[in-house]
Amino acid sequence: MTERKLDGKVALITGGARGLGRGYALRLAGLGADIAIIDRNLKAANVYEFERQLLSADTVIAECEALGIRAMGMELDLTDRDTTEKAVGEIASQLGRIDIAVCNAGGGTFVFADERDAPDGANDTQDLVTTGLPSDTPEEMLTRVLDINVKTCMNTCMAVVPHIKKQGGGKIVTVSSTAGIDARGGYHPYGTSKAAIIHYTRALAQEVGPDNINVNSIAPGIIRTGRLGDRSERAKEIALRREGTIEDCAKVVEFLTTDLSDYVTGRTIIIDGGYLR
Repeated sequence: MTERKLDGKVALITGGARGLGRGYALRLAGLGADIAIIDRNLKAANVYEFERQLLSADTVIAECEALGIRAMGMELDLTDRDTTEKAVGEIASQLGRIDIAVCNAGGGTFVFADERDAPDGANDTQDLVTTGLPSDTPEEMLTRVLDINVKTCMNTCMAVVPHIKKQGGGKIVTVSSTAGIDARGGYHPYGTSKAAIIHYTRALAQEVGPDNINVNSIAPGIIRTGRLGDRSERAKEIALRREGTIEDCAKVVEFLTTDLSDYVTGRTIIIDGGYLR
């Protein structure tokens, strides 16, 4: 049986309704933490067949509750700072505290699948990903991608820090990407936004370290999710010869949100099976 290291703790996961965020929520719930999920669509897992097949209940919130903890969810736009602060305050009020934040909301997406409508009225389950160049990115694309990655991360961190300080310390995990480390991928402006998150993580860690708050980042590489699809054909590019799984990333989040990482802060852990050289 998994040791419930996080009993009595409250963890906030943004972008937690599906994919990697769902994996982080379930992992921390399994460790005993009460869970709050903020997502722009709490039923986002229904948009992708791969995600629907993973669900064991109607929502991730219900899945977490089945693990014997309290869970709640909120739908809102984290790019608005005032809205984010009010939501985080409500979570702290309902669940009594906030000890952990996993800032997972974001992505290399310009328009999400559930924002598009196919001609017959059904959702078009294909995301529109970023295609901008460093020398030429459409303004609308640039603004959207920077907002959903950098602003959501910063707004969440700024909102949770006062609550975590009240508990005498805690853990914050931001989510970058190998695209934010290796500029050769041509995935602009997503890579630029994820590089900014690494810098912000290091800066925040220096500020709140004296308050016993650890701030670290993860940088996933080629990971199998519903949104990104099957990329197993790229296994030959990876030292471990396989694409990563949600569980591969959730294990590192467990490390960064428990006492195992008490003397680690301001760092970025790459989770890519040896893809970057």
